[in-house]
Amino acid sequence: MTEIVVVGAGLTGLTAALRLAQSGYRVRVFERYPRPGGLARVFEVGGERLEAFYHHLFTTDSAYVRLARELDLASAIEWLPSRMGIWTDHRLWDFGTPQSLLRFSPLSLVDKARFVLWTVLLQRSGRAERYADVTAKEWICAHQGRRVWDVVWGPLFHQKFSDYADQVAMVWLWRKVYLRGRSRSRSGLGERLGYMRGSFARLVETLAARITGLGGEVSLSDEVRRLEHDDAGFQVMSRQGEVHCDRVLLAIPIPEYLEVAGHLLPAADLDRLHGLKSTAAICTVLEMNRSLTPYYWLNIADPDMPFGGLIEHTNYISRERYGGRHILYISNYLLPNDPMLSLSKSEILDRYVPALQRINSSFGEDWIVASHHFKADYAQPLVTVGYRRLIPPFRTAVPGLYLGSMAQIYPEDRGQNYAVEYGEKVARCLIEDLGG
Repeated sequence: MTEIVVVGAGLTGLTAALRLAQSGYRVRVFERYPRPGGLARVFEVGGERLEAFYHHLFTTDSAYVRLARELDLASAIEWLPSRMGIWTDHRLWDFGTPQSLLRFSPLSLVDKARFVLWTVLLQRSGRAERYADVTAKEWICAHQGRRVWDVVWGPLFHQKFSDYADQVAMVWLWRKVYLRGRSRSRSGLGERLGYMRGSFARLVETLAARITGLGGEVSLSDEVRRLEHDDAGFQVMSRQGEVHCDRVLLAIPIPEYLEVAGHLLPAADLDRLHGLKSTAAICTVLEMNRSLTPYYWLNIADPDMPFGGLIEHTNYISRERYGGRHILYISNYLLPNDPMLSLSKSEILDRYVPALQRINSSFGEDWIVASHHFKADYAQPLVTVGYRRLIPPFRTAVPGLYLGSMAQIYPEDRGQNYAVEYGEKVARCLIEDLGG
């Protein structure tokens, strides 16, 4: 029987492993962390599990919903309304609806009209190629106006992409706007977002259980450190030992891929992979005894603020599930060399507390019941002009070695839905090559 190793128990790796096991192959999954899930890993608040990094679904996330239905979990997804705001011009504003835009005084009437017109056109345009070779800044300034860039998009891009903000391709923003518009229209009730009762870990754990039920293995806390290849197949060297297999799927970020298998790749591939840039992220989660703002999602369009977004989970999901605690995610994307990545939780909170007080003058440290701090070294690919020409294929230059990484998701953005979709795509490549 063909033996396949999958490295990485995120949604991409687990989805691919399930499809391979269902096709009759012996599959073993290696995961460096003690729990599967990747960026969807969880911890507990008030006896309820909660994602370390905020997650939700859009109504357009059909791949994820199909998989949830297959695993008898679709009924656990709740589709609930959400409220969006923006912090700019030293105050909070409602944002995301036509009514709120009319009251948004940082933009003139002409700016608002251009913003709405071109946003609607973006939502109706299904052609990615027209946005691939122009930066978002160039496109927005030409169509929505320089003021819209300076007030809305520019600060958001700088918070998310730092020094690369002006280089991000318009295709990245187009796809977000396009899918968001379809999400609203499909629900028929304004925007509704999906969340799984008991956390998205339920689907991850069910995936792992299905894999083992089909004869596969999921080896946790077992980091793969190196891969070797010869005519007999692959030697996979992990923390717990060494195994031999016929095929390998590396469902891990590009930097880890290079560490594990870079020595097997030709120079041209290495050059291309090193050209793929990304940002890291830190996510601080506060358990509080009261609410900070009325919004689920608050964009921070202010370069003087030390974070880029506030996601108040319990303005979307009832706080009663979390022992009455108010849950606030503080999102911060950083370049890999940013010194903030090396700060301790207390040092980061020292920077955040004054900024939170700007947003709500009543806020004090006595609101914080507990805090948690999580870091992802690879959180968001930098989709610059020409990015599509750098995307590595699923089939690598090494026969029998496959790659399934966030960096391959295009023109969509990263997310649970596309982790599932691309896991199924790379699994199909393996099955086709094995004659299945």
